[in-house]
Amino acid sequence: MRVQKKDKDGKAPGINVRAASRTIDLFEAFATIRRPMTVSELSRALKMPVSSCFSLIRTLEARGYLFSMPPGNSFYPTSRLRNVAEDITKADPVLTVAGSAVRQLRDESRETAMFGKLCRNKVILLAVEVPSGPARYMPRVGDLRPAHATAIGKALLGSLPDEELDRLLPQLPLEKLTRTTITDAGQLRKELATSRRRGWYTNAEETIPEMTSLCVPLQMRGEHYALAVSGPTVRIKTNFKENLERLQAAATAISST
Repeated sequence: MRVQKKDKDGKAPGINVRAASRTIDLFEAFATIRRPMTVSELSRALKMPVSSCFSLIRTLEARGYLFSMPPGNSFYPTSRLRNVAEDITKADPVLTVAGSAVRQLRDESRETAMFGKLCRNKVILLAVEVPSGPARYMPRVGDLRPAHATAIGKALLGSLPDEELDRLLPQLPLEKLTRTTITDAGQLRKELATSRRRGWYTNAEETIPEMTSLCVPLQMRGEHYALAVSGPTVRIKTNFKENLERLQAAATAISST
């Protein structure tokens, strides 16, 4: 089993522009803590020097993304970030095509519906719709998930030409997440071949115990994507036929747009 190396902060290595990463970390810290913070508090939350944190705050304040307020000269984001995000979302080339189909899939299946594609050697979730009420699995848009242990990842790997799959498989950190996670490249390749022939892919408790996903691949504007439903294993197995039909119908609708 290959174990992915991590840096001193416990994060996977890769391209990391420090200023960009710290800016994102700052906004995510506010989303987590949900209150104004002083420079010292932000410095501790971001694990960065006070002087660097102060410079970052002043830059964002000058651009209209943060404002200061008492007590103790604390800071909080303005709604400018939300406005920018909303403008970006309205023009999202994927959501404008797939968004309604993913929502309909959630409503009909009453399970979590997801839409994603490969991002280097992982899967990035581009659309996520969670049903109302208690949910045991609540992924978020932008989550990066392991390709070898998710239904979407397998569907996307299975859609690759053989030579591209041969190139990518050695790059996958086949980490064992549960007792059923496939960590052998040969076994994974066999499952991908079987799933490719039948046209659908599963994640049978390979990421989270007692949670199963069902997925179909599709193409949209020449790019490979995958669409999945995920929920408790008992429900997914019980409603397998209906959910597979829903997935196939939604995938056809997206591909033909």
